[in-house]
Amino acid sequence: MPMMTISRITLLAAVFAVAASEGNAQHTKPRPAKARTASIVAHPSVQTAPLGGLRGGGNDECASAIGVEVTAECGGSMAMYDAAAATESMDPILCGGFTSSEARDLWFTFVATSTGTAVRVEGTLSFDPVIEVFGGSCGDLEPIGCADETYPPFDFENTTEELSFPTRIGSTYFVRVYSFWEPPPTDHTFTFCVFEAPSLPENDVCSGAVPATIAPGATVTFTGDNTNASNTEGLPLPSVWHAFSIAECQDITIDLCGTTPAFLNWSTAIFADCPATTPIFPADVAACADGNVSQLYSGLPPGTYYYPVFRDEAEATRAVGPYTVHVSGVVPVAYCEASFTACDETIGRVVIGSIDNTSDCQPGSVVDHTDMSTDIAQGESLAITVENGGRPYDANSVFVWVDWDQDASFCGADELFVLQSTDEGLTFSGQVQAPSDALPGPTRMRVRMGYEFDPLACGGAEFGEIEDYTVNVLLGSGIAERSTMAWSVFPNPSDGRMTMRYNGSDADVVIELFDVSGRSVHQERQRLSADRNVVLDLAGVLAAGSYTMSLDTANGRDARRVIVR
Repeated sequence: MPMMTISRITLLAAVFAVAASEGNAQHTKPRPAKARTASIVAHPSVQTAPLGGLRGGGNDECASAIGVEVTAECGGSMAMYDAAAATESMDPILCGGFTSSEARDLWFTFVATSTGTAVRVEGTLSFDPVIEVFGGSCGDLEPIGCADETYPPFDFENTTEELSFPTRIGSTYFVRVYSFWEPPPTDHTFTFCVFEAPSLPENDVCSGAVPATIAPGATVTFTGDNTNASNTEGLPLPSVWHAFSIAECQDITIDLCGTTPAFLNWSTAIFADCPATTPIFPADVAACADGNVSQLYSGLPPGTYYYPVFRDEAEATRAVGPYTVHVSGVVPVAYCEASFTACDETIGRVVIGSIDNTSDCQPGSVVDHTDMSTDIAQGESLAITVENGGRPYDANSVFVWVDWDQDASFCGADELFVLQSTDEGLTFSGQVQAPSDALPGPTRMRVRMGYEFDPLACGGAEFGEIEDYTVNVLLGSGIAERSTMAWSVFPNPSDGRMTMRYNGSDADVVIELFDVSGRSVHQERQRLSADRNVVLDLAGVLAAGSYTMSLDTANGRDARRVIVR
């Protein structure tokens, strides 16, 4: 795979750490040739001769898939096929960290006879096979797994791909096979077989993981045994999967603490999708007292996430047998960390409103420019331009977040802005729109440039840069709503019973709460003096949700966001 001058390929192999002491591995850039990924798939030392002569050619669509009988061993169903006349029926996939430039595929189908099935394809030094397995029907295919672990220029004696996966007896499955196309194959022949495999756990595939709901302050414990895990997702190691869902922004901690003996090989990422193609890296990694690992994923937006538990039988990196995984969540109380390790594409200049900042790349965490600010009125839109200070690539992206509700996170539906480039990644531009109910006052804005990454304001990445600024939200009239009042609300979140502590000068104050639609749900007048506490007992009165509490005096108005659970 030659080095591309514009586009680059993300390598999922870098998602994984060999041991907790090695730290947090990240994406790596493409190499001049397709790199060898870790493989622990056992292949037979002696191949059984295929049945009959060359087959294939007309099965280059799912609807014309060749039926193959599942046999007890590979030799019973093995046959040789020729993909020279194959066409591309579907786009190439990301598997094992790589995506081919073409996918001239042949299709096969079988009916499962056991709860575990394996597909094996033996290619040549020219034909580098990629396997993808589906459930469902040709009109509604459901991806199950893939295999693309070997690369003939590096694995001279191993051109076999094998994929084991859980199956339901009597159900129909589809398999497509194609060759990696860099360089294009000169010999398009390969052998193919389907045979019964040992029974596999339902969560051997990520789609078999049943998501558990994580509420703020709660912990969910997963237990299992990965002894029979196979590699269904095209990752460097076999794994079983667990999944969790969150309904609001949370800081999520995942740990293997308590697993005995300690698992020394662990994933440095969770995935935002299934099949697993979109890794999310943690903001922090720490060691448990027993040698296992704990990871913090800051500011995860609502959604479902998937976590693989590796099987690795090597003594130095052992991770096999029974395990325990704890997943806990809390509401963010501070802005999350984000980091990168290499200055390549970088934020060279940011222009929005009165901010016009030119800077050099500073590797590491978020660069704090919050001393630079610009005004924006409620409901107003400001143009923003970000210049690339490094090398542009067509896979570069720039995302902007503004914490309009000032809850120390960037998870709000209206807080993300995607900038566009019309000059191949040299500059990115767009509009930042303040909602009409944005809380007044200084508000955090985060700008992140990166390469092939999902719009996540938190966590680590290999390339790019992150900078924080301040936008000062004004009332819709354009008049700043600034106040010298010093006050706080606690606990926050609460069950509706909360205390407002006032530390300002003596004043007659109107305390008012508004729901997310702007409707007033509570109002009272108070004469306040310094160090005065006012208890608002609204437990059972306010429904769970987000509210805005405001204090109005003759000298101004101030507001805070409060959450009722």
